[in-house]
Amino acid sequence: MGNNYNIQRNVPEPSKEDIQKFMDFDALLKAHQNAETPQEGAVIRMFTSPREGQIGSRMRRRIVMGSGLAAAAAVALLLIVRSLNDLPTPAQSQAVADAYFAQQPIVNPPLASVEPKGRPIKVSAAEGGTLDLNAGTRLVIPRTAFQSDRGQLIESGDVDIYYREMHDAVDFFVAGVPMTYDSAGTRHYLQSAGMIEIIALQNGQPVGMAPGKTIRIELSSNIAAQADGSWPSFKVYHLDTEARNWVFYGQSAMVFDNPSNTEQLEGMSAVDRLNAEKAAILTADPKPEAPMKPVKPDGKAVSFELDLKNGDIPIEPGSESEVADLKNKGIWQVLPNCPPFNLGELELTWKSVRLRKLTNEQGYELTLLDDGKQLRLLVQPVMTNKDYEKALQQYEVALAESEKELAEWEKRTTEKIAALENRYNQETSDKGTTASTQTRQVRHIFDINAFGIWNCDRPAPLAKNSFRIRMIEDQNGTRYPNQTAYLSDENGQSIYQLHTGRGSTVYFDQKKEYLLWMMTPEGKIALVKTKPEWAQSNPKKGVKLKVQTIDRAIRNEADIRKVLGNE
Repeated sequence: MGNNYNIQRNVPEPSKEDIQKFMDFDALLKAHQNAETPQEGAVIRMFTSPREGQIGSRMRRRIVMGSGLAAAAAVALLLIVRSLNDLPTPAQSQAVADAYFAQQPIVNPPLASVEPKGRPIKVSAAEGGTLDLNAGTRLVIPRTAFQSDRGQLIESGDVDIYYREMHDAVDFFVAGVPMTYDSAGTRHYLQSAGMIEIIALQNGQPVGMAPGKTIRIELSSNIAAQADGSWPSFKVYHLDTEARNWVFYGQSAMVFDNPSNTEQLEGMSAVDRLNAEKAAILTADPKPEAPMKPVKPDGKAVSFELDLKNGDIPIEPGSESEVADLKNKGIWQVLPNCPPFNLGELELTWKSVRLRKLTNEQGYELTLLDDGKQLRLLVQPVMTNKDYEKALQQYEVALAESEKELAEWEKRTTEKIAALENRYNQETSDKGTTASTQTRQVRHIFDINAFGIWNCDRPAPLAKNSFRIRMIEDQNGTRYPNQTAYLSDENGQSIYQLHTGRGSTVYFDQKKEYLLWMMTPEGKIALVKTKPEWAQSNPKKGVKLKVQTIDRAIRNEADIRKVLGNE
């Protein structure tokens, strides 16, 4: 018995034109129903001989079977069309998005003309320095902290430091910095307390950090308390542009700059919280120091000359303010409580010096440094007769001014503490009142060992709610199927980039309001606010996003903030 079956494998998918031929499924089904009526038998009766009738009978069965196959084909085509209307699987869409972003630069500013251009800050390569920047940020750069691209230590000349900070979603958007963090196969989004970018050039050529050297960063920002009233901790990450990922570097120390009016510290009684806030008031507004009374040499103590203001010896970073307070020309007398030392060490040549004012004493800690060696002395500046008389007159004027400042300080501090105590008394009498702080200004303190982009943040998992994009279309009918979109919630601590392709998944918290936006090819912003009901949308069908293209030219960051409502 021969094999009369014609089995075809790997049949190609029907083309759009083929599908269109069979789109009228009602007509196709009607044809199938008509094929089973007696009219089909009339065709068989055209054969007159018995043999022809037998053949006709077989033909009729074949005709009926053919009609059944046509109906099955109609159902198959219906399933094909329906599957084409469904979205790709999440895995397929993610693969498309990954391939899209893999072709984009890891740092990809959407508008190069808007990206801020920083001004260089000159720093001596040999001496380093402390840079006090806007908003309370400080950079402490040690001596000989730079090396050339060939690994040679840079010991002379100035280095140009370019520095900028990023604190909210608009900053991250303008910079084109990614905020995703992949760890152990899990994707997170970085909730940032502040991000910095720092690079260094000498004579227009990039320089790097010398081995073993670090730059101390004190980054000022505002942070929000957590739901339980406690304060979040933050970690430090460095953007590895070659690995295209953030690399964990260490923990950030956090120092509160301003007192809280309603701080609630976990585990503390009301009295302990009150005392903590009193201490915070005094930290933020310290008691004015009385001027240092000039002193004459007593003729018995060891004294030596060291003029820190003439620039002969470099000053270590952090000592500048102490040196600026000095009034004399540099004669020092060793205090009686100074640890023992060898007098011959004063005759040595020292490379740098560090100066620190002693607490509650009329003196300083003076440390002489030279590549691993150091001499620590407790000293006070002294003056000769002529200089002493002049300094004494200046001291009396400064003392009168200091006493006036002290009286004013005592008045305002007393008022602040009294108001604080009244508030706490009211809170303890009102059981329904709870103390909680919304935001505080803090300084994040950490060291960096390389130039580039650094982020002080905490990783957060993807939101539990999500929806899938079916298409993105603006009010003019323009669609955006293959570009980068950005999503951020109202706190603006993070931003994540997503692909606008069909089936892309958008993660969001339906209890929060998010803004999704993108740049059009014409350089305008198209945006839409998320809706909570999108979280209940059919994942196979997705959501059609109707964005609003704002007819406003984007010339600078202020234009972006105005359009996004973040002014």
